[in-house]
Amino acid sequence: MGIFDRIILSIYTFLLTFLSLGVILLSLRLIPLDMVGTSLSRLYGQWEAGLVGAVFLLVSVRLLLAGLRSRRGRKTIVHHNDMGDVHIALTAVENLVEKTARHIRGVRGVKVTAIHTGAGLTVNLRAVVSPESNVPSVTAEIQSRVHEYIKNTVGIELADLGIFVENISNDFKSKHRVE
Repeated sequence: MGIFDRIILSIYTFLLTFLSLGVILLSLRLIPLDMVGTSLSRLYGQWEAGLVGAVFLLVSVRLLLAGLRSRRGRKTIVHHNDMGDVHIALTAVENLVEKTARHIRGVRGVKVTAIHTGAGLTVNLRAVVSPESNVPSVTAEIQSRVHEYIKNTVGIELADLGIFVENISNDFKSKHRVE
């Protein structure tokens, strides 16, 4: 749920709190029924009241969909065994792949995206490689180590492991100042 939905939810909850408080006061006979009846009769035939009701209906539907969407957004890998199900988050797999790739000589930086499809787990890496290294051998080493590490740690075979060499950079050189 994004920040916009959270703000709407806060305002919506605040307004429903006042409405609930009014119903409670009405049920305890602390507010006279005539006062509520005359207030409601003023709303009859007013298009503004209908507009407010439509806004509340749209906000309710939006918050309901946002709540359902956030539950579907949690992507996991599920292992079934005798003791029950084990769920492994894709972010955990991404962190494992990033850790493995960063420890390879010649790799300066890595960004990882893991996607669980019907064919299996697909991992995409965006790597920055040092200029003194051989790019094909570094990428082959990344593929073999990541494939082996995921197989041993998570217990699944990768369907695809794509590597995109984003940049060849030497982070250790000092940058010259222009004066």
